[in-house]
Amino acid sequence: LAALHFLLGEHDTPKPGEDSDEEEAGMTQAQIEKLRESLGKEGAQPARCSNKKKRKLQRAMRSNKTRTKEQTAASFAAIHLLHDPHSVAEKLFGEVRKTSERFEVRIVMINLLSRLIGAHRLQLPAFYAYLQRYLQPHQRDITLLLAYLVQACHEQVLPDTLQPMLRHLANHFVTDKSRPEMVAIGLNTTREVCVRVPLSMDETLLADLIEYRRDRDKAVVAGARSLLQLFRAKAPALLHKKYRGKGCDLEAELDAYGAVKVATGVDGAELLTAREARLSAQGRLAERDDDKEWADPSSEEEGEAERGTR
Repeated sequence: LAALHFLLGEHDTPKPGEDSDEEEAGMTQAQIEKLRESLGKEGAQPARCSNKKKRKLQRAMRSNKTRTKEQTAASFAAIHLLHDPHSVAEKLFGEVRKTSERFEVRIVMINLLSRLIGAHRLQLPAFYAYLQRYLQPHQRDITLLLAYLVQACHEQVLPDTLQPMLRHLANHFVTDKSRPEMVAIGLNTTREVCVRVPLSMDETLLADLIEYRRDRDKAVVAGARSLLQLFRAKAPALLHKKYRGKGCDLEAELDAYGAVKVATGVDGAELLTAREARLSAQGRLAERDDDKEWADPSSEEEGEAERGTR
């Protein structure tokens, strides 16, 4: 269990009793300067309050120095430094399936496994089928399990792998018999999965889910509307004409599975060109560094050598 927490990076999280010390440790440099300026105002506060602020300032400065030293050293989570993450994930998944540990240990193992899949873009289709058995409205820590599902989704997951999962969420969470809290959780989880793998959604299921935007519960309405807005921007072709809204880009299509967008230029370079054109029209174009005459370093070294001989 300690090794699982180490890979998750939870060994660096503060303990519950360290909240008072973290208050000063979390102060930024601007807050420290503001506190120092307030101490410099004479007659603005009584002596007792001034002494208290001085002690607080001293603690904040000490913790700020310590934090600066720690930030200078390179610190990486152990999960990102694994040599063969796919083999580790497969072995861990085998342990999860056959373990008889208590539920608290199993949920930590599922958390680590989903973090591995998401961080290293791994392909482990059997994990989603295994996780589906836990996704029930009455399941203990269901919100954590749904968060682990979203955590394990990335653009390289096959859409066919997640389609049964979305159907499962719709059949067990987003139903008229479910509580409004469970319906909202199901809609929000479906949206987060579709943000990462939009190809996993089909037209029929999407039409059923967005009908909940007329529900009485505000959380359910917000979840259905957020799902509607997502596909209005990404794939309006999946929506019925009356749901697409005004001004939607009908030419917007989802990228095919495995497609990679290759950058052909630098984002924002056209703004620099427009600025130079505007300054040139005003006659105030700044001289570029590449227009300046570059000095020959070899000639400078020869001149220094001659002066040295003299």
